[in-house]
Amino acid sequence: MVAATSALLSLLWAADPAPILRQLDARAEHYGKLSRQIWEQPELGYLETKSAALHIEELRRAGFQIETNIGGAPTAFTATWGSGKPVIGIMGEFDALPGLSQDAVPDRKPVVENGAGHGCGHNLLGVASVAAAISAKGYLESSKRPGTIRYYGTPAEEGGAGKVYMAHAGAFAGVDAVLAWHPWNN
Repeated sequence: MVAATSALLSLLWAADPAPILRQLDARAEHYGKLSRQIWEQPELGYLETKSAALHIEELRRAGFQIETNIGGAPTAFTATWGSGKPVIGIMGEFDALPGLSQDAVPDRKPVVENGAGHGCGHNLLGVASVAAAISAKGYLESSKRPGTIRYYGTPAEEGGAGKVYMAHAGAFAGVDAVLAWHPWNN
């Protein structure tokens, strides 16, 4: 979460990241619980209705305007706040993979044998990107700077090309920069 936010801040007007990182720290438990909810209800690509709904509700409560069903995909959405340039996009993913059901333990322990699970950390990726978008909004509000923050809820990223359908639908038109990240083991 800190890496995604720091990258965003370096792109946004060379802001002092300390106040925003303090805000993130204050909400870390909340975002951890949200990530855990998504972990506990893994959904395969284009079927991520509960996961997308959790992201949408979090962003709506923070004042973002939501557009759903992007490119005809029911779980693809954008959440936009602000006005003017720059328009900064932040990618979020939330799909699970088949056969990766796993309890939150270090040894292989499926919750549902051959069930879906978050093997690539998309439960973390989407929520941390939501946190980055909300934090960037807070920065723009407090500094009274112009700019637009757009969160992209991208479904089916594990083989379903959700971002491609969103791009074909014009969802990325007018964006100055799009930030993406992915959890990894090193």
